[in-house]
Parts: sequence; structure tokens; C-alpha cells
Amino acid sequence: MLATGDDSMNGDAEIELARQFRDLAGAPEETEWPAHFDFQIGGYPLRVTYSVQEFLRLRAPYALSEQSPPDGAQATYRSNAGAPFSAIRPMNIELRSETSDHRAAKAAGVAVEVQTGDPPFDSEVYIDSPSHSQVVQRVLGSPELRASVRALLAEGFSSIVIDDDEGEICAHLQAFTESHQRPGCAARMLDAFVAIVRNVPHVARSSEPRPADAERALMCIGGILCFVLLVLGTPAYFLAAGARCDFEANPGATVLLSLDGCFTPIPLGLSAGLLAGLAVARVVSRRIRGRSSSHERASYAYAILMILSIQVALALSAAVLWTL
Repeated sequence: MLATGDDSMNGDAEIELARQFRDLAGAPEETEWPAHFDFQIGGYPLRVTYSVQEFLRLRAPYALSEQSPPDGAQATYRSNAGAPFSAIRPMNIELRSETSDHRAAKAAGVAVEVQTGDPPFDSEVYIDSPSHSQVVQRVLGSPELRASVRALLAEGFSSIVIDDDEGEICAHLQAFTESHQRPGCAARMLDAFVAIVRNVPHVARSSEPRPADAERALMCIGGILCFVLLVLGTPAYFLAAGARCDFEANPGATVLLSLDGCFTPIPLGLSAGLLAGLAVARVVSRRIRGRSSSHERASYAYAILMILSIQVALALSAAVLWTL
């Protein structure tokens, strides 16, 4: 059950906040888990989901009002006079609280973030999106929208995504604090979220294909390869070792210092893999820059290359030592 009896008296901010949403939606007191609370506010349909997997998520369809973007310096991007504004969709504009890591990545020239020209927003909110900078500036053109994004992030939301893969606007709350027990907290969150939904401009879906992202494709391939080698590597190692690791039939297999020992390739492979991986990962990760997500991609690439280097070095060490 979502909440029953006097659960709110135990100081559980999560349950109290979920209860506030339940009461606003007029849902039954004994609501089953996971809970979905549906709202119609100002003509906009909203859904609040409270579950173990998502914690608390606010969702609404993107740009129902089909309003035009506010006029500005970027008003002609991908649109002629009188034509609807269009862009490659989904735009996947993710908004998070800006951290010291974001600022360091920007200062180092690794990450490049869109700036809206609103100093408080630009200093507090980190914008991550594959969309063109002019598209992002247009979508975030409303001062009320930007103020509402800041308000939701200040309430503890980890991220707000405008036009996600489902064509929706969503806001995700994962960490609950004592401030979420304050009366009216859920209502304030809904008001801020509705302001975002109401003020996003309508963006038509462009027929232009999304540019190829070879960097992302290579990282996906590397991640899959790491997983495959990790799953198949251990059984393949012992299969190749054969009698060397048959400790019952071959007592001599326990001699680790022997070049032909069962585990001899492991310390050699780890040492060689770490050295090679550090060198390769350092060079490759430094070449990843120029996107709003480049600092995160560089970290993923570093980890993937380190793991692959160790896996390859282990295999080569076993092959060399066991064929001497």
C-alpha cells in the first residue's frame, strides 16, 4: 500500500510527499503500488508515478498547445517566415543542477554547453542535449519556463527532460528530504511542472535525419565487447588451461610460480593491461570533447578501454605462457 493510517507521523518524507500527490489527485487512501496519479491542470494532462523503479516521476505530453516560440535572435532557425519551427526530434533536452564537475569540464574545454543568456539559469542549470544550440535556446526561451525549471531542481529533482524518447516532458525525483514533508510541497511541484509544459514552444518534427554519432556507436560496441568478454572470458580461460587447473588430477597445477601454472598469466596480464590501458585510455579520452556530454563520455571511454586492455592482456599472457 502507498500509505495508510498515521504513516506521515514517522518522519518519512517519501511517504508524506506521495500522500500529498494522492490527496491532490483524489485517489483512494489505500492506493496500490506502483501508484499512478492523473491530473488535468489548465487543460494539460499530467501523470505522477510513484514506484520503486522510478521513485517519483512527473510526465506530460510535449507541446500540446502548439504555441509559437518567443521571438529572438534565433527565430529563423529551420523555419521560413510564417512556417512552423522544426527540428530533429526527439530533442532530448536534459536539465540538471550544475555541479563543480560540470564547471570543471567546461573550464577545461572538454564539455561545451548551450547558454541561454539568463545568468541565474546558466549558472544553476546544466543543459545536456544532442540538439543544435539554436533549437535548445528556442525551446528554453520562456523566462517562466526557466524559472520553473530552477524551482523544480531546487525542490530536489535530479533531472528534467523536454521531449524525451516518448515525446514527453518528464521530471524525476530520486532523493527525498525533510523539506518534502512541508505542507503544499506537491502542489508547488505540480505548479512548476505545469508552467514548463505550458511554456515550451511547439517544435515540428523535421524530416532531416539525425547526424551519425560514430563516437557513441564506438562506445556502445566497446561496452558490449567488454560484457561479452567478461561473461565468456572465465570459462574460456579454464577451458584453455585444461589440466593446468585440474588440481585433483594434477597436484603440480597449484605451483603458481611455474610459467605453466594455472594462475600465472593473471598477475602478468593485469600488470601489462593496466599499463597499456592507462596509456591508451588517457590518449583517447582526451580527444573526446566538444559536446555537452563529452566529460561523461570521456569517463565511460576511459573505463571501457581499461577493461578491454586488461581482458586482452590476460588472453595474450595465457596464450604466450602456455605455448612456451
